[in-house]
Amino acid sequence: MITLTNDQLTVQVNELGAQLHSIKRYGDSHEYLWQGDSASWGRQAPILFPFVGRLKGDQYVFDGRTYHQTQHGFARDRLFKVVSQEADQVTLEQRDDEQTRKAFPFAFVLQVTMKLVDDQLQISYLVKNPSVDHSLIYAIGAHPGFNMPLGSGRVQLSVQPAETYSRVVLQGAYNDSNHPQVIDMHQSMELNHQVFEHDAVIFKTAGSNFMATLTDPASKRGVTVATEGTQYVGVWSSYPAQGEFICVEPWWGIADNLNADGQLLHKQDMHRLAPQQCAQYRFNIRPF
Repeated sequence: MITLTNDQLTVQVNELGAQLHSIKRYGDSHEYLWQGDSASWGRQAPILFPFVGRLKGDQYVFDGRTYHQTQHGFARDRLFKVVSQEADQVTLEQRDDEQTRKAFPFAFVLQVTMKLVDDQLQISYLVKNPSVDHSLIYAIGAHPGFNMPLGSGRVQLSVQPAETYSRVVLQGAYNDSNHPQVIDMHQSMELNHQVFEHDAVIFKTAGSNFMATLTDPASKRGVTVATEGTQYVGVWSSYPAQGEFICVEPWWGIADNLNADGQLLHKQDMHRLAPQQCAQYRFNIRPF
């Protein structure tokens, strides 16, 4: 376990999946990050790569071959190597190997940097394509869960910009982006377990910067997740199993469309990285 500290925050990171394990304000025992519970959701803050969400039938076709891959990809279940570390920041790395190529036939380098800056945790993903002749096709996202008394039915979700958004609806595990709903966020939304009866509330952010704040009115504690350039931001908790947590998920990608034909080259909202190129994705977490 890796520990990062500054004069305002203490954060722990697990090298398995480069997953956040703990977020606390310095000198305060309150835990902001969900600690996992197999009865509802056993993870804490997985990285989603090289897919966001579920593929139809847990498979896809590329270059005439069928590959099998479960929901959210494999990065979350693989060890990352520490590339560099200081008291308040760490960079971890995962590369393709014989095992990854059984499910994903691309060369890649994925680096995750977590850095404490004042009262915020800055997280960035750097995706590199080391190939000299093949493009890299992928999606990426984050799935941090935060301790929230969801059963109280009083947790507040507010967003910035406070405006009307297109909401992508899920039908089962797949997105129905052809029939979006409208979600008015000029005022905060009250969250309870039933809100997630049909899975995540997905905001189509379409490359805009977006800020989501969860607040427990009783304790006045909460978190703000500020995203940069996301295509979508999902807000989710488990249902019907009920845990006292809420995830705010920056996504650069999305689950297969209901009408997906299974061809990777046709998959909605995938990223294409030219040979020898790289791309960076960022978001911040501020506990209060």
